[in-house]
Amino acid sequence: MNNDDKLREQMKSEPVPDRLKPENIKIMLDNEAPKKKRSGISMAGRIAAAAAACTVIGGTAVYSLNNGKFNNKNATVSEAPVQQDSSETGTKPAEKDTEIKKQASYMSGAKNYDQIYTMFKEAKLKSEKEQNKYKSDDFVMEEADEETVSSAEAPMTNGGEYTGSTDAKGGGLGAGGDTEPEVPLVEGELPTEPKTEPVIETTTEPSTEPTTETTTEAPTEEPTTEADPEHSDTYYQEQDVLEADIVKTDGKRIYYIGSAPNKDQVFSNFLRVADVKDGKFTGHTSIELNSDFGDNENINITDMYIYNDMIAILGTDSYCDESDNYYYTHTFVSFYTTGDEPKLIDTYKQDGYYNDVRISPDGYMFLISEYSTCSFEEIGGSDNIRKYIPCYGMSKTFGAVEAEDILLPSEFDSAFWLNYSIIGSIDLNKSGAPKVKDIKTLADHSGCIYCSADNLYSAAGRWENGNTTDITRISIKDGNIEPQAGCTIDGYVKDQFSMSEYNGYFRVAASYTEMKETFHRYSDDEGFIDGLWDRIKGENNGYYTYETVKQDNRVYVLDMDMNMVGMVDGLGINEQVKSASFSGNMAYIVTFRQTDPLYAIDLSDPANPVVLSELKINGFSSYMQSWNDGLLLGFGNDADDDGRITGIKLTMFDNSDPNNVKAVDTVTWKNDMLYDYDWDDLDGKTEKYYSSSAQWDRKALLIAPEKNLIGVPVELDEYTYHNDGYSSDQKYTSSYIFFSFEDGKFVQKGDVTSVSENNDAYIYYVSFYNRAVYIGDYVYTLAANKFVASDIHTLDITDELVF
Repeated sequence: MNNDDKLREQMKSEPVPDRLKPENIKIMLDNEAPKKKRSGISMAGRIAAAAAACTVIGGTAVYSLNNGKFNNKNATVSEAPVQQDSSETGTKPAEKDTEIKKQASYMSGAKNYDQIYTMFKEAKLKSEKEQNKYKSDDFVMEEADEETVSSAEAPMTNGGEYTGSTDAKGGGLGAGGDTEPEVPLVEGELPTEPKTEPVIETTTEPSTEPTTETTTEAPTEEPTTEADPEHSDTYYQEQDVLEADIVKTDGKRIYYIGSAPNKDQVFSNFLRVADVKDGKFTGHTSIELNSDFGDNENINITDMYIYNDMIAILGTDSYCDESDNYYYTHTFVSFYTTGDEPKLIDTYKQDGYYNDVRISPDGYMFLISEYSTCSFEEIGGSDNIRKYIPCYGMSKTFGAVEAEDILLPSEFDSAFWLNYSIIGSIDLNKSGAPKVKDIKTLADHSGCIYCSADNLYSAAGRWENGNTTDITRISIKDGNIEPQAGCTIDGYVKDQFSMSEYNGYFRVAASYTEMKETFHRYSDDEGFIDGLWDRIKGENNGYYTYETVKQDNRVYVLDMDMNMVGMVDGLGINEQVKSASFSGNMAYIVTFRQTDPLYAIDLSDPANPVVLSELKINGFSSYMQSWNDGLLLGFGNDADDDGRITGIKLTMFDNSDPNNVKAVDTVTWKNDMLYDYDWDDLDGKTEKYYSSSAQWDRKALLIAPEKNLIGVPVELDEYTYHNDGYSSDQKYTSSYIFFSFEDGKFVQKGDVTSVSENNDAYIYYVSFYNRAVYIGDYVYTLAANKFVASDIHTLDITDELVF
């Protein structure tokens, strides 16, 4: 007889007291189960506890189990506590007795690199424990609607608690100024970090002679007193806070960046410069950009500025360093001179993938990137800082971020990798001489940003601890990056347009999902002894299921210390925020699952936000922008009564009366899909599918109320099937369609279109119209290989430029 059999026989031979009979033990276990999750105790610990139980009466053994040592969610059905559901829209001003837990997250920097390494190590150990915790469990996720639960959200129960932190001086203390951030410290004397940045990696100076391909008719600059013609610009969410785009114009030239494959399917990044006057192209230059970064670089050009007589081109480059077999990724800004033949001035880099960028009214660029380290096991010790500390700098001074500039949370989430949000400040006030002003990184952080004239706000989702978002307010005055306050809200923040600063308050829209966790025990139907033995050994213990208890959307109003002033919730039950637009004291929020509710919310009393009206139409607007007083333009997806996407649409809303917002007119592009078909009767039948790059890139739209001009990129994919029912002929059509809005109706003025047939993806890619700008009385429609000029009134083509 082996030890297991002996122990089992001994347990069976002991008399069982009344309080330890199966039905009473079950009650005790069921009552205890919801209080704690699985302890993660090892098998050795379980066997040791069971062996100890054999030295006393069975009752003591079981009592020990009920004291928590074997509390492995072993109730028949144990549920995590949840909030009460509320299906009604409610206004919640901040109450005096509302508990606000202050946090010190991201208010101060690290003492040294060892502190970061230690926190990273603890996060890795936490992840290992979580893996061991569920080692013998099976997880079952109840099927969720794609429109109901975001794929980024982890199924965790959230307690609905609002927490916040603040430090008006940015010195690292809480609102009371009497407590320091609770961050783990390494033992012993901590070395002081030098103020000068340690240079880790030095790059060779880039060539100042980029490869150019110039036409013979590049005109010389002639002095003139003629004023630059009126021209369009990128739409800025906040006045004087400049945003980047792939196209810019100064009224005399059009600058356009992109990447496209050549006939050999090799991608190349380029800058196009076209001189324009009165609807004619008078000269052009095309610059191949890859040569500025070396042969070993993989380049992805993303955005551009024209600022202070400099062209700033932004993107991501990556390469593998053969010396340590490590893959490096940088976000870069390359500065060029303006004019017909731009010359490279210098390049700034910081680790990570490009996230976003702004230029403040006082001339500082704030560049945000997202950086992920290698796994902790690959670091090889705290001294190898290049593997877990981000770097930054101009081309000749690329070094590690100082420890004091790495802002820390109170603790890291469990992780095998460490994420950083990096914010670099570059002074652009001297033309031709950009220089680094400041740098800050937020450790264990990744999210979207919103920027006002004075502050930058970072919103980072926390999926491990539930459906919450950490919001950090960072002052950017004079180019200095100084953390000021932070808080945590319930819900997920979609993008920059879900946030707004106005009159000393910060407003944010969020989608909140509450999940219920239920534990089911495999041994529920087993006998008492067999079930108890399975629990001791940790075998076939059970599994969890998760279901959505509540999903709604809400708007929070916070003060500058990130304290909650008021909120309204219950918007769009079981839906998600698809777009948001803040305009003064009004917020317009679109949610969607089957229909498109557009909520008008009055925020004039920050402590008492009020929903004024709700308009329901099919589909949803993924982007909204003010057209003029009393009108709001929306663009997004059309849908049927069941919520199935049926195409794309352009909608004008009348919001002159916030209590009665209504749709004035809509233009739709309807898909023609073969949902019901006979496999034997597909020959010659055609499917049509409409899409638009503006569905995910709002800058692809041209919205110019001053010219009564709206431009929409529309892509049409057509598939004509053969008699086998599988193969098809494909046809791609790229159009840029222009409208005016007259007497309450959209009026189509014309379009610029290109067609690619016979599956020629190359032609389609380079002739894909994705931007339009106007200069004076002419509009210019742009693709990678072709610019088209048209009369702004008639849309008659006046000139074409092919690259």
